[in-house]
Amino acid sequence: MSEQPAKRPLELKISLAALEHLGMNLYSTIPAVLSEVVANAWDADAGRVSVTLGDGEITIQDDGIGMTRDQVIDRFLDVGFQRRSAMGATTAKGRSPMGRKGIGKLSCFSIANVVTVHTTSAGERTAFRMDAGRIREQMRRDDRGVCPIEEREDWPEALGVGTRIVLTELKHEASRQTTLGLRQRIARRFSVIGPQRGFAVEVDGECISPHDRGYDRHVEYCWTYGDDAGVTGRFDNLADNQPSSNRNAALADANVNVTGWIGTVKKPNFLKAEDGDNLNRLAVFMRGKVAQEDLLGDFGMKEIFADYLVGEIHCDDLDQDDDDDIATSSRQTLKYDDPRFAQLRRFLHGELRHIAGQWTDLRNQQGAKVFCRDVPAVAEWLGALQGDTKTKAERWIGRLNVLPAGDEAKRELLKASILAFESYRWKEQLDFLGNVSNENIETILKVFEEIGDLERSYYGQIAKGRLRIVEALEEKLDADDKERVIRDHIYRNLWLLDPSWDVVEGSQASERTITKYLQETSAKLSAEERRARIDIGYRTAAGAHVIIELKRASVCTSVYRLLEQITKYRDGASKLILKTGHRDWPIEVICLVGRGPPEADQNPDRVRKQLATVNARLVRYDELLGNSRRAYAAYLEEHKKIDRLSGIFRAIDDFTATQMD
Repeated sequence: MSEQPAKRPLELKISLAALEHLGMNLYSTIPAVLSEVVANAWDADAGRVSVTLGDGEITIQDDGIGMTRDQVIDRFLDVGFQRRSAMGATTAKGRSPMGRKGIGKLSCFSIANVVTVHTTSAGERTAFRMDAGRIREQMRRDDRGVCPIEEREDWPEALGVGTRIVLTELKHEASRQTTLGLRQRIARRFSVIGPQRGFAVEVDGECISPHDRGYDRHVEYCWTYGDDAGVTGRFDNLADNQPSSNRNAALADANVNVTGWIGTVKKPNFLKAEDGDNLNRLAVFMRGKVAQEDLLGDFGMKEIFADYLVGEIHCDDLDQDDDDDIATSSRQTLKYDDPRFAQLRRFLHGELRHIAGQWTDLRNQQGAKVFCRDVPAVAEWLGALQGDTKTKAERWIGRLNVLPAGDEAKRELLKASILAFESYRWKEQLDFLGNVSNENIETILKVFEEIGDLERSYYGQIAKGRLRIVEALEEKLDADDKERVIRDHIYRNLWLLDPSWDVVEGSQASERTITKYLQETSAKLSAEERRARIDIGYRTAAGAHVIIELKRASVCTSVYRLLEQITKYRDGASKLILKTGHRDWPIEVICLVGRGPPEADQNPDRVRKQLATVNARLVRYDELLGNSRRAYAAYLEEHKKIDRLSGIFRAIDDFTATQMD
């Protein structure tokens, strides 16, 4: 009987320096490592790959063609084996191999210290175990670059065909990987997974699908390239006004051969994946596997638009067998000085500029549709506009839907926009008056009526804002704070005392003169009287000269002393007022007090009438905000009946409170 030939020993051929550089530190993430193993399964014509996360181990098993013992030695254990040149440009199934350098197998040592392999082909089984520590120690003793590998006798029952790789003694980061996170991240690294390509990949028994990438259901607009025009069918929520044109003309102009798509989502936070990944990126694929995870950062785009972007660009021209390898030694990025990659970047940068302009118009149109659909009052208002004003208003209101602002801010911006365009329309009306004949008095009166409507709408929004301020102050201020806050703000905000009072511009000089007189007069009071006062000042309000004296909240002054002081202030101030342009306006005196005169406890009506004889009145600190709130609330209730735009504003408030994106 002839003797059986001796089995060739299993030996790893690699230098220690290469092992450290290409194996231990080749990749930085678990998905990147496992992607290399999945890519090897693709090259082996596997129809299914199963990844299982166990207790302290990760198992990857495929049903591919496997390896004979000689193939393990000549291909797998020979680091740097050139698969494409040795085995042809395509596999038996006609697949384009992803592997090129023959070093991806070492990536497993980036996340595990021990790699156990079982593989079968042509009825021949081979099993072996690689221990990074032992390999490193052996190579320190033997500089030939040859390291014996431990053979195994055991065989997993579940492996009938293909290859099984088990990673054990996992490094800390690998032991924390979740099933969901791994499935999603592998999905983002391959475009060939799925029944269309006959390549299924599962993690812990659940098949990966394109939807696992995490952005398919969020893409709102999509621009496609090459023969990927049908890719939009996988996006569930494309907008109604989705651009229909394929960008093949741009490809032809740039002489670039790519397929794929660039898309935008409705909200930037839709690009924050459940597994913690940032999906706001433009990935480049070669032969169905990601070659560079993101290019967006290279373009330095600062516009809002860039925060909504996601895309997958496929360019197999970057990875032709006869050309130099375009990938860096880390296998995670491409060489920036390669002319092919530079040409692709130039093309994509130009495309992003084109898409940015289209996206703005599309979002504006969509935003205007949303407002008009959900707030009929806004649609009715837009319908009443004409010509250029209407076009600009629609474009601007649609833009509000894009701004990165909260509900409250968008609501106020929308109302302010309506007022702004009403003002614009008013200006058009004034220009129109220049062409109206003297006899057409009805047209002139209609224009001025519309101006009055606009003024009422403006003041209605002012009053509503003031009411919110008063309500907030009432809610947040305690009794001790009221004196301080009112003291600091009352002179600049006379509307707190009377809704009809606003500061009159151009009166600052007379205000300084009269205030100086009042303060000088106060200096002549007794020490006790001066201690009772916080401040005294004068302001010109619409239709009135107002003297405001702030008494300390703890002070109680008799009505006699108040009348004496008020009379002195009025008489002196009236002489100075004669020199101003508003000499006919009445002088009103307000005394802000914490406690009223003692006489008011017995007969408040009498005190009120006594003060009225000199056109003066008392206001308590704790009454001021309540009085102001009631006055503005009453005004707004009546205002709704006469403000043409109030109904639109109420509809906007109702809409934004519950529905605005």
